Amino acid sequence: MKAVIYTRVSSNEQVKGTSLEDQEKKCREYCGEKSFEVLKVFREEGESAKTADRTEFLRALEFCRKNKGKVDFFVVVKVDRFARNTEDHFSVRKILLDYGVTLHSVTEPIGNDPVQKLLETVLAGAAEFDNAIRSQRSVDGMIARVRQGITPWKPPLGYLSNKSKMKGEKKSEPDNIDPDLFPIIQRVLKRFARQEIAFADVGTHLDQAGFEQIRGRQTTKQMVDKILGQYLRFYAGIIDNPWVEGEEIEGLHKPMITKDEMYRIIAIREGKRFKKQPPKTFNPLFPLKKSILCGTCQRYLTASPSKGNGGVYGYYHCFNKECEMRNRTIAKLDVEKEFVQLLGTIQPTMKHLQLLKETVIDLWEEKRGAFADDTKKLKKELVALEEKRKRIFEMREDGSYSKQDFGERRAEIDNQIAAKRISMNESNIDELDVAAAITYATHFVEKLDRQWVDLKPELKLRFQKLIFPEGILYFKGQGFQTTRLSLILQLKETARDEQSLLVTPRGIEPRFAG
Repeated sequence: MKAVIYTRVSSNEQVKGTSLEDQEKKCREYCGEKSFEVLKVFREEGESAKTADRTEFLRALEFCRKNKGKVDFFVVVKVDRFARNTEDHFSVRKILLDYGVTLHSVTEPIGNDPVQKLLETVLAGAAEFDNAIRSQRSVDGMIARVRQGITPWKPPLGYLSNKSKMKGEKKSEPDNIDPDLFPIIQRVLKRFARQEIAFADVGTHLDQAGFEQIRGRQTTKQMVDKILGQYLRFYAGIIDNPWVEGEEIEGLHKPMITKDEMYRIIAIREGKRFKKQPPKTFNPLFPLKKSILCGTCQRYLTASPSKGNGGVYGYYHCFNKECEMRNRTIAKLDVEKEFVQLLGTIQPTMKHLQLLKETVIDLWEEKRGAFADDTKKLKKELVALEEKRKRIFEMREDGSYSKQDFGERRAEIDNQIAAKRISMNESNIDELDVAAAITYATHFVEKLDRQWVDLKPELKLRFQKLIFPEGILYFKGQGFQTTRLSLILQLKETARDEQSLLVTPRGIEPRFAG
């Protein structure tokens, strides 16, 4: 009688131990007691027994098939080493019987008589039950970690796995950021949310920032789609529980983007467009550009640097070909010095500032009411959408929606919520802008010359437009010409009037005869 021996372990830790050697030793002793000649030993290292498609096991079956009539017994230590699924067990056992091979267990009395067959069925079922319990425990453990805010799986690009599974440990800490990839992906995602780059250019921007060099391969469209889709919720600090539909957990890992940015990205990918910021045309070297006009032709002066023996010098000049001032430069330092002196002559008085504050506050109260109404309305609509989303999940649970219908309805409502959140955030931003305008209007016009000097270059053009909304004429050799001031500085000129300055201007209110 001839036999083959099959041994199996299901983890790398068991491979490093003595399980395989113990199994083989017991199987050989069993074959010796039964006077079986061992033709071959098949060792399965670290493979699962959940299915019948194991590498060494298939080799053992092939050996029995090719040597049909020459192999009599298939020897294992226990039935659970053979298979952990009842259906697989009897399916493979039948294949062995077709090859003329009988299954033998060293530690269990299985065979072909009725009692042995019943026992074999019970043992195979017990193995399957044990495997199901282990699987359920594993799932329960993963659910518990997910609800703690820790993902039990490998994190997406931008984060580093702590490799606890390879160490034989349970994952108990959130994933750390990848110091190389995290800032690159974060920067590109934020730029995409601001609509500074298009979807088609995301891969290029990632690779230009070093993504390709770090990963060793060019970023594909499929990878970009994962970053802006599959990984996006994790990047926003959200972990989805795959075992409980719709359950979202706040992850303990460091978010790459805010939830508002995530909703904005989702909305952009769905085709929603947002108002883009105008391109910057301000040159910090020439802050008066786009503010001062040629006194002769009344066109805005341009500016350019010029190299000389002592270094680089700046000049303002007229670019109008038909103007007699064309190519007649005006030194940058001289013009800006005269501009500061001009600002010093239009300093507002304390009475003027008080009137200005009252005017702005009056406007603010009116605007704030409008913003508050908008925000209240948006919040109410958002609550209604959240309730609608909750009902969609309830209808999925009670079977009213199929999985496909649920997916479509969920995607639709999520997009509506994303758009509503963005609108509400933009409403809040508008409110903050008005509040900032009060501070700017009441504090930054007290000493105009000093404020202009101290302002950041990118704010000077706004400041100049605030003071001189139509620009200001400049004549070479004569200086600046008197020009119309902004409304807030016109209050200074009318401050002597006893009539209230807060009355609505003529032309807006209804006029009556007499």
